[in-house]
Amino acid sequence: MLALSIGLAGAQERPAEESCIRHVTVVNVATGVELKDQTVRIQGNRIASIGATQEADASLPGVDARGDYLIPGLWDMHVHVHEPYELALYVANGVTGVRIMSGERDTAAYRAELARQAISPQIYLASAIVDGSSPVWPGSIVVQNAAEARRAVGEIKGGGADFIKVYSRLSREAYFALADEAKQQHIAFEGHVPDDVTAQEASAAGQRSMEHLLGVGMACSKRQDLLMGDLSHAQFFRQRLAIEAEAFRSFDEAKCQALFAEFRSNETWQVPTLTVLRLWGRLDDSKFTSDPRLAYIGGRSRDRWQERIQPMRRWNYQEFQLARSLFSMDQRTVGWMFRAGVPMMAGTDAMNPYCFPGFGLHDELALMVEAGLTPLAAVQAATINPAKFMGRSAELGTIEAGKIADMVLLRADPLADVHNTTQIQGVWLQGKYFDEAALARMLEAAKQAARH
Repeated sequence: MLALSIGLAGAQERPAEESCIRHVTVVNVATGVELKDQTVRIQGNRIASIGATQEADASLPGVDARGDYLIPGLWDMHVHVHEPYELALYVANGVTGVRIMSGERDTAAYRAELARQAISPQIYLASAIVDGSSPVWPGSIVVQNAAEARRAVGEIKGGGADFIKVYSRLSREAYFALADEAKQQHIAFEGHVPDDVTAQEASAAGQRSMEHLLGVGMACSKRQDLLMGDLSHAQFFRQRLAIEAEAFRSFDEAKCQALFAEFRSNETWQVPTLTVLRLWGRLDDSKFTSDPRLAYIGGRSRDRWQERIQPMRRWNYQEFQLARSLFSMDQRTVGWMFRAGVPMMAGTDAMNPYCFPGFGLHDELALMVEAGLTPLAAVQAATINPAKFMGRSAELGTIEAGKIADMVLLRADPLADVHNTTQIQGVWLQGKYFDEAALARMLEAAKQAARH
């Protein structure tokens, strides 16, 4: 693999001096208010002040952003990393932070490997996946009973992971023991709702985030108990889809609203990952599968993708139609959750097939708006909400004096059209400025790395 060599030389750096962004419209993502003709002063890696642009500001080094919009750096709250060069793709797309959802058993060594990248977003790092017997992924921590689950929590906490990643095949005994031990040791557990646990139970047990809407459709079904039994015997992905379809056909609005009330009360965050959910119904679409952004995906990752989607190549039209119909229901569910006030964050599940690092976060925001979120709510799902979730609201999530200078400069208003989050003029990463030319060089270097 070609080393990503542009380094921070590609950035217009002034970490020791004051710099500024003049004549910019600052988007307050907490309220939706847009402050026009502002000067944002940056000192080192922090925002020093924000105020109306003055004549004296012209003498400061910095950027004239007349007509442009400034938002906080974006976060993708569900990613996987296959190759280190992928990290730069996030920054090049205005994503200044990521939650990596599958770590390694040696967390310290993995952190050190990630830290060697010259350009990288901030990272909130999972443990290795904790799963039950016959784990889905190699390298998982397998726990089969309460004692093993409690021991795993202690080892993960001691190893320095930011949180425990729980997965689908955990038994009820192991899951609830893990939940109890995690609470005692003050470490969060986040991830999949296991097949043998209901979404209601996971929320009550204290699971901080739930991914991919797993368990939500079941919990909204009049036939929840029966269908969960069917799910435990499903051997193929298409069988799972059929069971999920039956859950939606037996939808119970009262149960669903009660579930959403529990999510609100327990502060159970949802990360729908619509980007990955839509792909299963699009694999028969040649336009979708020939996406030009494949140029940024390395050969080994493409091989993994092809292996992953191989069983779907045997699907018939009706099976693809079922997957598309389920995705429509998933989007409707996200809309219902938004209107019910369920806390939500944006995540993509990059590097799953056709879930592109960096680029995919903008896909996700657009899909969330299609689902019923306002553009402001979608932007909040990638800025202020992740900051709150991680307990870092004092330093991230909004553009305010004293906060870390992670910001994205846009040519057009993202609150008028969420697609405008792709109109990137520049990125500040902890105060270091990458102009449009530097971002283009970053993308080209990543493309070259993908070829080797």
